[in-house]
Amino acid sequence: MVEAAKGKTHGNIQDGDTLSPTDIEANMSTEVALTVLDVLELFVHHHKKQLLLDDGQNVLMKKVLDTYLLFFQINQSTATLRHIFAGLRLFVQKFPSAFFQGKADLCGCLCYEILKCCNHRSSSTQTEAAALLYFFMRKNFEFTKGKSIVRSHLQVIKAVSQLIADAGIGGSRFQQSLAIINNFANGDAPLKNTPFPAEVKDLTKRIRTVLMATAQMKEHEKDPEMLVDLQYSLANSYASTPELRCTWLESMAKVHVRNGDLSEAAMCYIHISALIAESLKRRGYWRADKARMSSVSPEESPVYNCSSLLTSSRDQDTSFSMGWAAFMCISPNVKEEGAMKEDTGTQDTPYTEDTLVEQLELCVDYLWKSERYELIADINKPVIAVFEKRRDFKRLSELYYDIHRSYLKVTEVVNSEKRLFGRYYRVAFYGQIAGFFEEEESKEFIYKEPKLTGLSEISQRLLKLYSDKFGADNVKMIQDSNKVNPKDIDPKFAYIQVTYVVPFFDEKEEQDKRTDFERHHNINRFVFETPFTLSGKKHGDVEEQCKRRTILTTSSSFPYLKKRIQVVEQQSTEMNPIEVAIDEMSRKVSELNQLCNMEEVDMIRLQLKLQGSVSVKVNAGPMAYARAFLEEKNAKKYPDNQVKLLKEIFRQFAEACGQALNVNERLIKEDQLEYQEEMRAHYRDMLTELSGIMNEQLHKSVHAASTSSLSNSSLSTLSKTDSSHKTTRNGTAQRLLNGQ
Repeated sequence: MVEAAKGKTHGNIQDGDTLSPTDIEANMSTEVALTVLDVLELFVHHHKKQLLLDDGQNVLMKKVLDTYLLFFQINQSTATLRHIFAGLRLFVQKFPSAFFQGKADLCGCLCYEILKCCNHRSSSTQTEAAALLYFFMRKNFEFTKGKSIVRSHLQVIKAVSQLIADAGIGGSRFQQSLAIINNFANGDAPLKNTPFPAEVKDLTKRIRTVLMATAQMKEHEKDPEMLVDLQYSLANSYASTPELRCTWLESMAKVHVRNGDLSEAAMCYIHISALIAESLKRRGYWRADKARMSSVSPEESPVYNCSSLLTSSRDQDTSFSMGWAAFMCISPNVKEEGAMKEDTGTQDTPYTEDTLVEQLELCVDYLWKSERYELIADINKPVIAVFEKRRDFKRLSELYYDIHRSYLKVTEVVNSEKRLFGRYYRVAFYGQIAGFFEEEESKEFIYKEPKLTGLSEISQRLLKLYSDKFGADNVKMIQDSNKVNPKDIDPKFAYIQVTYVVPFFDEKEEQDKRTDFERHHNINRFVFETPFTLSGKKHGDVEEQCKRRTILTTSSSFPYLKKRIQVVEQQSTEMNPIEVAIDEMSRKVSELNQLCNMEEVDMIRLQLKLQGSVSVKVNAGPMAYARAFLEEKNAKKYPDNQVKLLKEIFRQFAEACGQALNVNERLIKEDQLEYQEEMRAHYRDMLTELSGIMNEQLHKSVHAASTSSLSNSSLSTLSKTDSSHKTTRNGTAQRLLNGQ
């Protein structure tokens, strides 16, 4: 063989020259590789029938292809690679069904190795690899009779994603190979008037998108919000290919888990489940069950109805067979999964009902971890239908027990404020001329921060994050919540404005959303308030203090796939001084009533609110409003309807304080009796002054309430009275105070 290797190159050597050991080894390696290739092609020729068994989905086919691909996994000469590419073209020509129908494993393995060669340092090998990949896609198009190249499209993208991690592709050599593929498509005259050239162009464009997004991800590894935004963008670009979208949604879930954002991780798995359900629906996965049901003979029907438990087969339209719509009760955001295009990747996915059930089990796991117990039953109910149909009573017992545990947990924590669902902040970015923020420039986002994250904490985190990116001297924080005019800020700097916001509810939502969970689930409107005076100062006396209420609407609802969502709408209203007083006093009444009507009263919070309401030392707030707007000489300055409303709120305030004192008396021990009497004295003083200001005797009716225990029915009546007078903004202001 050595002689053969010498002879192979003898014609290229001048007389007197000798081959170096390196040249001999190179030639021998090429000769061995070509010999193995010849033997492999002879084997394929003589065993074609066995290789075609089950449309090429057999063990022998896999072994033959693995042998071909082994050539790419061991360094080969350029000459050898040229012959291997030619051999593979012939192999694909003979056995297209092995690659373009059935399982996609063989197709994926071949795409991976070809794409690796598209990044080869030899330009001739790059061209050969690009030509083979184009030939492969062309055969896919022909195999589907001109419909699409879904199989090769999907596997190429998956291979690119793998190679980014394995081999670091994406440089100029790889980009050149993509250009060669596009040139082949544009110059292929027989297919010029078909969808094929456009599909090839779309594929190469998507490959570039993946490469660009991956490069950006590496740049933003330490920026969790931007990293997830990029992954989300990539997932959206594959709305037509469920398997790839799922891959990126799973990647987002892993980032959330790593950062401790478990609610967002749960939402990722819910979206994956909705996507799988929609994919199965489009494929007609459940139609077979319906067909079998409709074919049941009348004689068999009594057996079908023998148990009321086994009803899921008849009620499939109420669960998974609805596709993504089955998950709308959990999150309105899942409607994104209905954007899947027909006749694309939906027919080439490996999903089954079992796949869906597995994803839902992951959902439940993260709902437990994120303490969103109320959703566990909604997730398990459609899964119960599956196991009822299968008569899997063991699994059914486990699912019902899981639901039982979740409701016990809800009973334990509902309205206890033991669960911390997070806080919300409006974050705005400015820095257009310097080009600091790029896509984020002049945009506002609502950030969901974990548990009790304070304003200073998120401000410091963002300041450090962007200082590391742009330099500490180039980043400044805007300390107030006023509207920013880009013309008024220095264009040389990057500015970040952070404002604490709370969920906003209209009057109906205030009544409907009673629990902590309901107030932190499926919310997309937020509010913050900015104090100002007509003189230009931020704060002034109560007679001149105004405030601006700004309501922000986000593009999606929290919790979501991301922990920050862009603001798409903003509404602002301004309140004059008496309206500010009405709003603040309504909030105080609402807070006192809420504390008094809790099943387990928080005595510490109740006493703090009482001190702030009746104590002479700190009652400047309530009584200052009364003096400024209800004294006869001042009341004439304001509209009668607003003065009357404020008076009614003060009556409620006096009654609520009496109720709170009575509740506190029932809770305290002997060591706090003196404190209680002191509070009562302050309360009587407040009533005396308030009666003089309002020209009516408040103490007679309210004093009785303060000296005797209020019955449960009285508490209920008072609560209802308060609710009937409470405006939407009052509840909002209450939550603002709690957050501050």
